[in-house]
Amino acid sequence: MKKKIILLLTLFLTIIIYSQDKFIVTAENGLFLRQEPNSKGKKLGKLYFGAEVSIIKKTEYSQTITDGGQEIIGNWVKINFQNFPTFISNAEYGYVFDGYLKPKKESIEDVKNEISKYSEFDGLSLNTDINPFYLKGDFFGDKKIDIVILLKNSNGETKIGFINKAIKTKTHILGNENDPFKINDYSWIGIFKKVNVGETLWSNYEDDFVKFKNVPENKKVRLNYNALYIHASESCGGGFVYWKDGKFNWLQQE
Repeated sequence: MKKKIILLLTLFLTIIIYSQDKFIVTAENGLFLRQEPNSKGKKLGKLYFGAEVSIIKKTEYSQTITDGGQEIIGNWVKINFQNFPTFISNAEYGYVFDGYLKPKKESIEDVKNEISKYSEFDGLSLNTDINPFYLKGDFFGDKKIDIVILLKNSNGETKIGFINKAIKTKTHILGNENDPFKINDYSWIGIFKKVNVGETLWSNYEDDFVKFKNVPENKKVRLNYNALYIHASESCGGGFVYWKDGKFNWLQQE
């Protein structure tokens, strides 16, 4: 009886410890949420890179995955999460492989250390009010994995910082006085998402709303690298942001 009480108490304390911490999905192309704690379990949906989750329970099921020649060791864990617009599922919880989860505190410190390397970001701090607060992908078409970060200045205005990991690292900031879209504050962003390679970019508003089927082919954009999708959570307003011909471009999405 005593052993059973100790076991239950240990389990309870483990749940409390896990539930107090938030974890960030680090899989660049997203992480499958499954009904059972294994890689053959039914897929319930997909959590995007940067999604914030809470671990409810760590299971006894471990696994080793080879990704890009690197071995990733972890356990299957039961999680719950906020059902963001970019995640389509009726599930309130499920199981994921925790080799692609990192404590939010560690993620914040990693990104802070990264932006501290560049004087262009002096006076700006990480904006963690929006989830995700950073993205990874090839945003400049040079086959390098870049970082896009949400930042804010001392006035609370949100800026978007790009770290282009080319042969010679370059930085760009949207929201400054030279913003190509004449926007000085991106605090309205509620959805901050990487657009997959090859996905069609288009504007759905030109003087009036335009249906996709009515968009001429010469006004559709398809890239062999990533773009950025930003939008307000509930109201109209946002667009695709992409790099082409040496500059940032915008396609309106209402």
